[in-house]
Amino acid sequence: MENAEYIKMGELEKKHWYFAAKRKFIDLAIKKYVKSGEPVKILDVGCGTGAVLEQMASNNFLVSGIDMNDTALEYCRQKGFSVEKGFADRMPYSAETFDIVFALDVLEHLDNPELAVKEVRRVLKPGGLFIVTVPAHQWLWSYHDESLHHKKRYNKSDLNALLSADLNVLQNSWIHGFILLPAIILRLLKNILGNKNAGSDVKESSVFVNYAMSLVYFVELKVFKLLGTLPLGLSLLAVAKKENQS
Repeated sequence: MENAEYIKMGELEKKHWYFAAKRKFIDLAIKKYVKSGEPVKILDVGCGTGAVLEQMASNNFLVSGIDMNDTALEYCRQKGFSVEKGFADRMPYSAETFDIVFALDVLEHLDNPELAVKEVRRVLKPGGLFIVTVPAHQWLWSYHDESLHHKKRYNKSDLNALLSADLNVLQNSWIHGFILLPAIILRLLKNILGNKNAGSDVKESSVFVNYAMSLVYFVELKVFKLLGTLPLGLSLLAVAKKENQS
């Protein structure tokens, strides 16, 4: 992404309803597969400005991050986190180092995400988890994806095939279900109007909007926790496991 996008995310990610909801989905995924009280070492690939690292550290996990953007890394270091400059397919860590690896809205940026999955498998401990989020529905491609330098949007079968080549997929679910229809309408309207320079859909939200959306996501997260999946969504969340054999 452009430096301007990182700066905007650094300002918004702690309070914006979308980022807050994504972190809550990740929390639920961890609680489902990790026993409470276990020591957990986490790597956030594409850690951005560190909001996820901060959330995980508050849960007493040991956290590290990598990113290729110096602006993002500086944000993380200012927060006191151990981060390294690196790439998803070439990580500066020894084999079998981490219990959990995140790639949250990362794989869609890569020309060869298969190499990243293999590298994740290398740095995961046996039995470790890979937790992924990606944007869904290639037919929803728009100015938003171009602004964020996406290579593609995923469907369930795409993501399952990518992960299952090297890992055992435990969960593959839609998330951000309630905002799917509004996103479709917004992006179609902007495409029809020819607004090619619209940029990312990540915009500052008022206190009222953040509160209203927190109520919407309260319901969605309850459904996700109960069923382990949603029937539709703007994004996908998957959890894959490195089996004990090497």
